[in-house]
Order: sequence, then structure tokens, then C-alpha cells
Amino acid sequence: MQKMYRNKRVEGTRIPGIIHNGSYFLTPIDVYEDGMVNCWDLVDLAGLIGKLESGWIVTDIPEGEHLSIFHLGYFKVTDAHWQFDAQAYYEYIVKVIKQLNPDFTNIYQVHEREKALMEKRRLALSPSPTPFYVARELGYNTNKGNGFYIFCHDGERNHLVDLTVYEDGKVFWTHSGEQHSAMIEDIKVLFENGTFFVDCTEGARIYLSDFAEVTLTGQSELCIQNKYDELIDMHIKLQGGKTASEKCEDAYHAYLIYPSDYTRERLKEAYEQVPEHLRMYLGDMDNRDTDYIRIIYHPDEKREV
Repeated sequence: MQKMYRNKRVEGTRIPGIIHNGSYFLTPIDVYEDGMVNCWDLVDLAGLIGKLESGWIVTDIPEGEHLSIFHLGYFKVTDAHWQFDAQAYYEYIVKVIKQLNPDFTNIYQVHEREKALMEKRRLALSPSPTPFYVARELGYNTNKGNGFYIFCHDGERNHLVDLTVYEDGKVFWTHSGEQHSAMIEDIKVLFENGTFFVDCTEGARIYLSDFAEVTLTGQSELCIQNKYDELIDMHIKLQGGKTASEKCEDAYHAYLIYPSDYTRERLKEAYEQVPEHLRMYLGDMDNRDTDYIRIIYHPDEKREV
């Protein structure tokens, strides 16, 4: 029997949530119109209840504990006001699904046979979402995007926002129920004037959408310029170009094939163009960017194999 498959586009949105996996991680929880929820593992509504009951998803953390925000930092949480308990958070997610799917139809349920197949094949689904906005309803023309969490000061309050750039250069972020936008060529001033920021060294009161209001204290793992460079890289990738990381990997392979002062200098130039917080991802999980550093800054050292 000939095997084949088809792909289906399932739309959704994202809300903030906390994964408790040893440490506490503030992460986007992806909610889809078919009732599936991605919390580092794609589950149906019954599976979501299991994640809440097991403590994999939590709706608050003890005061004084630390919260890791991906690619932003590791912050101590004090004076927190949490909006949900587990039941209320589940009901909130169901409400979001009904906003996406008002008739609440075609809600997907993962059956036992599917679970058994996943276990047999040792698979855990955690699909990467593709942000988009509708550029034109006729023909349903959409623009793809990519983005990250960053802090935003609106003149009165501080928010954690999902800053997203799209392939046509539009940048969107939302807080206090309002969507804001700018073009990519105009966004740099907002990184320079403090509208977007990454540090809470002195402590900052942060609004986490509808999820919580917390005081965070801690120094970010990166500087604001790193996040701007990452946003520009994302836009280049969306337009079909190569990111700074991809150019650096090309330069690394060129050096390995033709080791010379010239190719090492090209590698150094490419490496230093990569946003600092992304350099660790140039290699594998064990070695990270250590071989890049050895070649560029310690060329007399022998490579360990």
C-alpha cells in the first residue's frame, strides 16, 4: 500500500504560562482552534488537565523563587499577584479556544491508539508555531513572522510583550489590550530610548498580560543591542536571506576545508556579527561555540577529537 500524508493548517494564538521542569520557565502556551495546546508537549484538553494536575503547568510560583524567561534572563520574583488557579487557567484556555472556534466544533481528542503509537515510536510532538497576520482577506493573503519576549515601557507601566517582525517589515506588539506597530526601519529608536528593555537590576513591576503582575529583580543575560540584532536577523531570514549565525557556520566550514589566516579572519568577522546570546547555538549541545572560540582566539591550541 502506497503511503502518503497531507498537512493541515490549524490556526491559534498564544498566552503566557509557566512550565515547572526543575526550574520555573515563563513560556508562550500555544492554543489552537481544534482544542490542542502546546506546553512543550502537544496535548488535547484532557491532556491539559493532566499537565495542570501533575504540576507541569503552574499558575503561580513561591515568592522569592526565580523565573527564567527564554532568551531574556533569570529573574527573582517578589510581590506577585497571580490571576489564576489551575481550574481558572483551564477555563481561560477553553474561553480562548471558543474565541478562535465559536462553535467549538471539530475539537480534537488524542485517542489511546495514537498515544500508544507515539510511545512506540518514541515521539513527543511540540510543533513550532508560525506567527502570521492577514494582509488581505481576499485570497486570505498572509505574512509570516517571528519574534521573542521583551520588556516594554508604555510611559506608565512595564509589560512583558511578544515582539514580532513579519516578512514585509511590519513589527507588532500588544499590551493593555491594544496592538502597537512600527516598521522595521523605524524600530531601532524604541530600543535606544528605553521603550524596549531587558534589565530589571533595580527591580521592576511587570505586567504579564492577563496572567500576573509581578516584581522582577535580576540582570539580563544580554544587552538591548543583542535583542535588536536578533530582530533584524529574524527579518532577514523571513525574507529568504541568511542569518548572522548561518553566515558564521558557512565561514566555519570554509575554515575547516581551507585553514588559513584569511579564512580565520573571515570567521572572526562573521562570529562577532552573531548576537552574543545566540553564539552558544553555533555548535552542538555539548560543545556549543567552543571550537569557534579556539580557532578565532586561540589558534595554537589543538582541536580535541
